[in-house]
Amino acid sequence: MNTIGSQNIYIKLNILENKVNDLDVKLDKILSLLEKNSEDCKKMSSHIDFIDGVYENVKAPMNYICDTMNNRFIDNR
Repeated sequence: MNTIGSQNIYIKLNILENKVNDLDVKLDKILSLLEKNSEDCKKMSSHIDFIDGVYENVKAPMNYICDTMNNRFIDNR
């Protein structure tokens, strides 16, 4: 192969290597964001479980109070 041809191949290989390195950096950033997102999802899931638990404990007394108030308003008409 002539010198010009091997120089072109070397230049193209350098360009490809730089692109692969850039993609590797971008992929690392994406993986980091996914890991953080996973942590945030776990926190949100924990919060949702907490709210569900509170609602389950408050649901029956709240329904009793609402039913009692509605019945009194209906009886006073």
